[in-house]
Amino acid sequence: MAALALATGCASAPEGEAVPLWLGAVTTNGPTLAVSLSSWKEMKFDNLVRQRTDFSCGAAALATVFNYAFGRETTEEQVLVNMLRVADPDVVRKKGFSLLDMKTYSQSVGYEAEGYRVDYATLEKLDVPTIALLDIRGYKHFVVVRRAWGDRIAIGDPALGNMTMPREKFEEAWNGILFVISGDGYVPDNILRNPPEPLSARKLLELTATMPGAELAEFGFGPRISF
Repeated sequence: MAALALATGCASAPEGEAVPLWLGAVTTNGPTLAVSLSSWKEMKFDNLVRQRTDFSCGAAALATVFNYAFGRETTEEQVLVNMLRVADPDVVRKKGFSLLDMKTYSQSVGYEAEGYRVDYATLEKLDVPTIALLDIRGYKHFVVVRRAWGDRIAIGDPALGNMTMPREKFEEAWNGILFVISGDGYVPDNILRNPPEPLSARKLLELTATMPGAELAEFGFGPRISF
């Protein structure tokens, strides 16, 4: 049975930009090389629209689903401006958008949208990205639910980035309602349904700084010890 949540709210968004790094001369007489690096924080927002205000988590979550599940090209700002046309601006500034606001806007741009009350077992079987409202220490916050497994769930948090939550923590914060968007243009094998492995210091090192054993030996390192 459909059940539309009216709760609202968002957590505040952290700031951050890609970090430029200038490398000096590679050799004594060689050319210089400029490399642009993305910080670990920015990498967490791959394939996720980041919220830029403390009340726009709903707009950022919608933009994420529109862009990466339906192939649209929109921004948080565009969704935010257009949603304010169908919502009460004063209420939004105080409490954030509601699922009703998000439903009305989604339907206005040609999609079907509805909130459904489901259990975790049903959530595991879903093959579409959805949006959930979490209550985190009293803050109401919309996140994109990417995929659920037995004891963990991958979410796209517009404020904190892509992450994996333990099932227990998710169920403590979740109100049991999922907001589902459907319609023309949906890409079944979309990137939101294939979340990356959680970032960790070890994983980051493996991806960016792998050094062959022979080179390690040249630097005086002995056999690797597993921890």
